[in-house]
Amino acid sequence: MQGLAASDLQILHGEEMVDAIYSNQIVQDYEDNPLIEALPPIFTEDDVIEHLSVFPPHDEKERSLNATYRFHCIQRLFQYFQPFEKHLDLEQRISRAISQGYLHRNPMKKEEVMRIHESYKAIKEGKFLKTYQTEAKRTAAGFTIIGLSGIGKSTAIERVLSFYPQLIKHQEYKGKPFQFTQISWLKLDCPFDGSLKGLCMSFFSELDRLLGSNYLNKFGAQKNTTDLMMQRMAHLASRHGIGLLIIDEIQHLSLSKSGGSDKMLNFFVTLVNTIGIPVLMVGTNKAISILQSEFRQARRGSGQGDMVWSQMPKDESWELFVEGMWEYQWTERFTDLTSDFSDLLYDASQGILDIAVKLFMLTQIRAIATGEEKITKQIMKQVANDSLRLVKPMLDALRSGIPSEIAKYEDIHPIDMDEEIEKYKASIDFQDKIRIQKKLQQQKRQKKEQSLLEQVTLQLLEMDFDPKVVGDAIKKVFKNLGDDIEKSVVLKETIKLLIDKDERKAESTAAKKKKLEAANVNYLVQLMQEARKKKKSVHEYFLDKGIIKSPLDEFWEDEENDALVSHAVS
Repeated sequence: MQGLAASDLQILHGEEMVDAIYSNQIVQDYEDNPLIEALPPIFTEDDVIEHLSVFPPHDEKERSLNATYRFHCIQRLFQYFQPFEKHLDLEQRISRAISQGYLHRNPMKKEEVMRIHESYKAIKEGKFLKTYQTEAKRTAAGFTIIGLSGIGKSTAIERVLSFYPQLIKHQEYKGKPFQFTQISWLKLDCPFDGSLKGLCMSFFSELDRLLGSNYLNKFGAQKNTTDLMMQRMAHLASRHGIGLLIIDEIQHLSLSKSGGSDKMLNFFVTLVNTIGIPVLMVGTNKAISILQSEFRQARRGSGQGDMVWSQMPKDESWELFVEGMWEYQWTERFTDLTSDFSDLLYDASQGILDIAVKLFMLTQIRAIATGEEKITKQIMKQVANDSLRLVKPMLDALRSGIPSEIAKYEDIHPIDMDEEIEKYKASIDFQDKIRIQKKLQQQKRQKKEQSLLEQVTLQLLEMDFDPKVVGDAIKKVFKNLGDDIEKSVVLKETIKLLIDKDERKAESTAAKKKKLEAANVNYLVQLMQEARKKKKSVHEYFLDKGIIKSPLDEFWEDEENDALVSHAVS
């Protein structure tokens, strides 16, 4: 719905309720019907693609996070949704089903109001109505979706249903009071006990959850027959303006507990005709045994036909799906998508999107857990072998393309992502524990080393060793002998090192002094030879070079210089 302000929203028993906003209808048939006018507008294909697409956030900086945090980030891939042609078809079918279902259930029309009162009176009197005195044209047009588990049926339906606010509150229509709570859609999962009566009870229970009512206690008693429950369901469907009833996982229904295939087929046909609202049934291949051919043919006459969803073919749609998903990498190093990766992912998943997404996720998790930090074909193959063991027979059958082989497998087992992630997370946690232990040991060694360093340093300083070299000498001893040594050993070895260093320094100083003296003598001899070549007196030449002082200087200084020259000449 467009233009909803915050004040238009209410929360009823955990569900969001909106105040009805009526819009003009382009389709003439839908005019003057508040239940249709309160719905969102009919969307174009571009609108559907925009609303259905889900590309979760992804920040390159997250690739540098700790592995534990990145495990959480990888979970965002569950949100990724890329719409295809079949999703556009599904949205159009649901849109038509809801609007057409409301077409002759207009609460502003006299006939509909009379039918509701007639149904209410029968319930109060405990009667069972097979037919109504007030005839009304039924326009419900439901359909069936059959497909492999994990192919994306339920996810696609939930995405399309998100277009429609589930609870709409009406208060006034065209200036007249109209107190009405509309339920645009109601989704049920088949009960665990597999019975039709259990399905009826799920209907009452879901209404109680949405509205805070007490219908399950009123109408869900075990003594009530299935037919009687269905009459109550028909009344409540009209009373609350239910636009579409979705029954998911119908393969869970048991023929034995429901009274056989004939009774079950009769139930579904009666469900559409009696309740008078569109019914969308969703199930896996196992449900084909429940929905026999005659039932499907009967539904095609008044409904919108069946949708059979098989695995995605390896075509442009697959490439589009993989390209969109491949951008979501949380390994430290990014791996470019190649045709080899696309082929490997398709072969491993056989075009079942749920498996493809989970395989991509688990490949990243293993790459992070092992420290590889990069998606590789080897890791992806390892994950496929380890994590797809339960679904391998089904995937092999799909890979063969032989219908008889595929028919052997009614369903495939989903990958338990929590179990898989915990397995890799345990590996990361264990590595973290090792790192923590190593860090604690290192800190312990550093504290011991620091304590020894302080104690030995103080003693050495008291012995007048140079403070500038004491610290380096002790660290060198630790490096050579390790940190697990006694204080006396550290002190002894450090003193030895310092003394050796002083001796080497003393020897080096003496050698430098002798070398300097030799250099000075050689220099004077060179100057004396230069003086002779220039035919100058040695005294005069040394005087010019500043080697000796002038005669005006002290007498004893002259004598010292002469002696030095004589020594050089000799």
